[in-house]
Amino acid sequence: MTTLPEIRTHSSYSQLAVGSHDAVVAVYTGADILTQQQAPYTDWEAAAAPFRQIDKEFGKSVVLVPAPSVGGGRLVLSPIDSVDDDTDDVRKVFDAVKSGVARAIEAGARRPAVYLAPLPASVNAVPDADYSRWIEVALLAGLKASYVTLVVREHRTATLGADAVVENLHSIDLVVESHSDEELRNAVKRATAIEGGRRLALDMGYGDPERMTPYKCAETIQAAAASVPGLEFEVIKDLDMIKQDYPLLYHSARASFAEKRTWPCVVKLEYRSPVPAQVKEHLFLVGKGVTYDTGGISLKIGGSMRGMSRDKLGACGVAGFAVATGLMQETAVDLSCVLAFERNSIGPNSLLPDEIVYSRAGVRVLINDTDAEGRLVMTDPVAECCERILAARVAGSKIPAAIYTVATLTGHVIRAYGWYGATVANGPARRGKYDQRLAVSGLAYGDPFENSIMRREDHAFVRGRTDREDVYQSNSLPSTLTDRGHQYPAAFIIKASGLDKHSVGAGASAAIPFVHVDIAGSAEDGSEPGLGLCGITGSPVAT
Repeated sequence: MTTLPEIRTHSSYSQLAVGSHDAVVAVYTGADILTQQQAPYTDWEAAAAPFRQIDKEFGKSVVLVPAPSVGGGRLVLSPIDSVDDDTDDVRKVFDAVKSGVARAIEAGARRPAVYLAPLPASVNAVPDADYSRWIEVALLAGLKASYVTLVVREHRTATLGADAVVENLHSIDLVVESHSDEELRNAVKRATAIEGGRRLALDMGYGDPERMTPYKCAETIQAAAASVPGLEFEVIKDLDMIKQDYPLLYHSARASFAEKRTWPCVVKLEYRSPVPAQVKEHLFLVGKGVTYDTGGISLKIGGSMRGMSRDKLGACGVAGFAVATGLMQETAVDLSCVLAFERNSIGPNSLLPDEIVYSRAGVRVLINDTDAEGRLVMTDPVAECCERILAARVAGSKIPAAIYTVATLTGHVIRAYGWYGATVANGPARRGKYDQRLAVSGLAYGDPFENSIMRREDHAFVRGRTDREDVYQSNSLPSTLTDRGHQYPAAFIIKASGLDKHSVGAGASAAIPFVHVDIAGSAEDGSEPGLGLCGITGSPVAT
């Protein structure tokens, strides 16, 4: 991972030395703030006045004006039109800071000061918004503008050597009036930890299918985990072991066995709290890491294979979350992560529709569509997590535990919600509000999630109808053409992993909370640059 820009905090603009920065990015709500008769607004208004006189649209978008009173003579005004309307949320802050810092970088700045004007008290009345982490969100936006992807860093270093720019910014001076130094230090600690994890997710996510094969993803995670206290790394590459412990992953990956560089692997990450007595829960996270998805023998056609190097973003996000947790040295949680990496290739040894394969839990799975591989690669890790939770309970552990799967699983979730992620939870997780917790955290950090509800139709859809199989893996239609196309895959995972025996009806001692998180919408920003691929967001690292 790259070294982040130095971040210095100031609780007053008067603390900011002119020589410390080469631009000021002012983020504020309401154009009239510049007319306040106090520093620094008087100097800024003087610089902006000539532009305001000739441009009636001035103050409605990001603008760079010359200002001798600020470092570098560059003043970037980045207004927020509103923060307290019905559908406003903290992403308004993120967008304004990112756009403002990006404009400063375009102007040649490398050491911007970001001035955050106070938010109006009315933000607290917005029903579906949470501005409690707005300073962290602002910092994450500035760091996003500074970030240079791994593949670009490698290209620049190879072609330019020591002159390569591998980080857009050298430093950020953050100025937030009326906040204590301790508050700002804590915000920086949280934001930089999240950014450290997010950058791991982005570095892997942007890698093309050859730069980020399953083994290279494992190597990238190992390198990142090595510098994180309390985070342990393990990788399983042996095909016989994968066949025994993760048979659905093994069969899904069979066509990739022709080339060792595309073989599957399973990465395990374990984080333990530095203060065991403070642990309140143990989270088991399973990530889908399909480094390229051809669809297998159920081949993707009509251009739908484009962008399938991004089908690993679930595993990337889980790895990033584990790194962020370790960098924060979070004391209230332990983590166990299982990341299933494969290339869903096509070839003579491909998994075939009509095959019946046994899951780790001994459930007979009828394959109907090899392009529904994500649920296959995650199911056996879920079964393993279930076994570990039950074993811990038998050993006397009273620490609550829950299982999450994270995947770019379906196009249906995008059809349903657009560029948002969605959760689908079982009964114990719904009862414990695990899915709602994700939505609440997402609002605070600018990564909103929708909570979908699992219904009886989802379980009925995958239930086996003959004595030859126990569960159907999928139908043979795209999820976008299937009713409840992003909900029913969670029912499959529950049945095929044996989690159906740990529902609310099993009683409190046997119930295991499970939340499936489909990030097909939130993992990318939905903006395609020409014929290129969308930007990657790093979701759900922050939540």
